[in-house]
Amino acid sequence: MLNVSIITPTANRSAYLPLLYQCVCNQRDVNWEWLVLDDSPQADTWMQNTARDDARVTYIHSPTSLTIGEKRNQLVEQAQYEHIAHFDDDDHYAPHYLSTLVGHLVTNQADLIKLSAFYLRAPKQDFFGYMDLTAKTGHHYVLNQEEIEHITFHDKMQIGADFIVFYGFSYVYRREIALRHPFEAVSFCEDEYFVKAIIHADGSVITMPDTTGLCLHLVHGSSSSRCFSRYSMPKHLIPVVFPHYREL
Repeated sequence: MLNVSIITPTANRSAYLPLLYQCVCNQRDVNWEWLVLDDSPQADTWMQNTARDDARVTYIHSPTSLTIGEKRNQLVEQAQYEHIAHFDDDDHYAPHYLSTLVGHLVTNQADLIKLSAFYLRAPKQDFFGYMDLTAKTGHHYVLNQEEIEHITFHDKMQIGADFIVFYGFSYVYRREIALRHPFEAVSFCEDEYFVKAIIHADGSVITMPDTTGLCLHLVHGSSSSRCFSRYSMPKHLIPVVFPHYREL
């Protein structure tokens, strides 16, 4: 059975952590540990109790503020398994997520794998869609923190070719590669710099589309990046594709 260390840097997201813990516990056909590094002003009591009761969970509270890159590096250092998976604190991961991505990583002898297309949800705008990072042209829904805009990419204005390797919420990689190429001490684009360093060192980075409801990426007021959804989907399909998803 595959062994995976799940890492979650977080701050001021207490409401999401019980939902994410349920996603972690639902993972099938893998041995996992979950490591959380939190630099909120106060330690999270629920997380402290969970780590006390579940030996697979490690909760670290930092009294000083850290960048997301610094948090990721510390979590990688603490991890005991050979594979690392990013679980962002506000996203939803289906039970077959880890076994699928880690399985593809191992089968292809790659250093890092991520999703090239995925489902997304913006609760405030009541939007459910599908983002295809390989779609360089065509109509897209631009999901900002507060609104939905529309844009049409064409031959003279395409989405960048390297766009496919961004969005670190779905990164799964070998721990050794992260020790060799640590994250930069920044809180924005740390995932982009990380994957580019692996590529520049001739590492093997592969992608796969989510065609089976692996992950639901959430967009909300505190999201750090925009999403360009290629498709808008009927909302009644959310519980069909993601039967374990619960909305705050």
